[in-house]
Amino acid sequence: MRAQYGAWPYPHVPLLATLPSTHPFELHASWLWDRAGSGPAPTKPRVWIAGCGTFRPYTFAVANPHAEIVAGDLSEPSLAVARRRCTVHGVRNVAFAPLDLDDPSTWPEGRFDVIECYGALTNCADPLATLRSLRARLTPGGVLRLMVYPHWSRQRVFQLQRVARLLGFTAAERSHPARFRAFVKRLPAAHPLRYAFTTYADSRNDTGVVDAFLHGGDRGFTGWQLGALLRDADMTPAFWFHRPWAQPDAMSERLSLRDRSQSEVLAYLDLWQELRGNFVVLARANDAPPRIVQEPTPHPRFYGDDDGLRHRLRLLRLGLVGGTLPSRTGYAAVKLAAADVRALRAGDAPERLRASGLVLGGDHGSRLPTHADWPGEPAFLAHAAGLRTGRRAPNPLYAHLFAAFELAQRCPELRLPDLDGQMGRWLPWADPLEGRPVRFGLTPYGTLQRFRQSVADHLARADLGAAASYADVRLRDDAATLQRVRSLLAAGGEAPAIARDDATLRELAVLLLGHDTLFLSLTPA
Repeated sequence: MRAQYGAWPYPHVPLLATLPSTHPFELHASWLWDRAGSGPAPTKPRVWIAGCGTFRPYTFAVANPHAEIVAGDLSEPSLAVARRRCTVHGVRNVAFAPLDLDDPSTWPEGRFDVIECYGALTNCADPLATLRSLRARLTPGGVLRLMVYPHWSRQRVFQLQRVARLLGFTAAERSHPARFRAFVKRLPAAHPLRYAFTTYADSRNDTGVVDAFLHGGDRGFTGWQLGALLRDADMTPAFWFHRPWAQPDAMSERLSLRDRSQSEVLAYLDLWQELRGNFVVLARANDAPPRIVQEPTPHPRFYGDDDGLRHRLRLLRLGLVGGTLPSRTGYAAVKLAAADVRALRAGDAPERLRASGLVLGGDHGSRLPTHADWPGEPAFLAHAAGLRTGRRAPNPLYAHLFAAFELAQRCPELRLPDLDGQMGRWLPWADPLEGRPVRFGLTPYGTLQRFRQSVADHLARADLGAAASYADVRLRDDAATLQRVRSLLAAGGEAPAIARDDATLRELAVLLLGHDTLFLSLTPA
């Protein structure tokens, strides 16, 4: 990781890019404390960005101009870019220091009211040990904002990472990100891997390609795994930064999962490709003071005149013509009328603004239990990742979709209806991504609409055999298919010229050429 981010400081954002002072209002310490139920935040909070990258220190400084911010990262070049950005934009409340989350001796001193660990836990050797140590650095009411990747929703990224490894693309070669981009863009427009790559915002720059697709230590968590991780770290999820229809409370009602835990509902949303984002959670220590429900109060960044001339001028402009603020919680952008801004500045909290986040107060806690273990998950994950054999074996390119199709049948202890019953529950809420040119393969719901009878026939069959690797199976027209792969790799000249055995070519054939069928012939060698 040190070498990767040293060579490719992430994210790639122009040095002069600016962030309006009102935009990151959901990163203000008072907002975070309110959503977590910690009550009023300190007027000068201590904030630690654990794994800051090149841009986040500037973002948090804009959101918290009165905070004491400490920013650390494994990559010295990333720290240098972040420091230079803050200097260029006149930010003076951020201190920078090298940081290795796997080595607590590099951590800053003291406790913090807000700890931001966005994506960095993924790279740690022992995420639980790191999370426990982060928890120990929180003040009594302190909150940890944590982002980790989801297991099922990130499968396409993991598959692209696998393709890159099989082809020999690495972050160590400066030309490889651009060459990998060119290679993926040669795939058919209907290929789900091409869709996943081109719709990933970071794929447009080489640094983003390295971080997403040539990554050396990526991993994902299921909802159950994240719930267990928080529990074992002696922490409780207090607020989820998810779009409205990925909130566990809302979807537990809509999908008739009312008696389930937050982690189970989120795991189910992730499996059905309806999370549409990463897991982002505000967590508190289990021994934190009881939750506090505050009275309605205007957001501090919109109330009062003590935040600097540039910010006051921005509020003045919003008070004259109104404006729009982006949301980090997946809700629609907040549209502000000029009168709303003037009311907030005067200390009023209009009822119509309370759902926008610009008014603090209210109870934002979940009514669901936080977590309940599922002992059967390891076996289910192993089955889903297995290489099944037969004349109509599930296509490994779509293994994560088959996991959704098979869950109720293979795991009756979860008390889910059969697949038709689940489809009925999803009918009002599912948001299939399928369409031209990608007609299937992006979501379980959209794929099942097209292949309902084929999937039903598959579920009615006895369990198929399994193979240990692609060396132990043969594809239909195996020799000709392997030659097609060789021709594909040679055609554009992007792929590194390395030796690849038949097992590697066979796996590449499935990932690159097998997108137009839900089932494959995979016979034992």
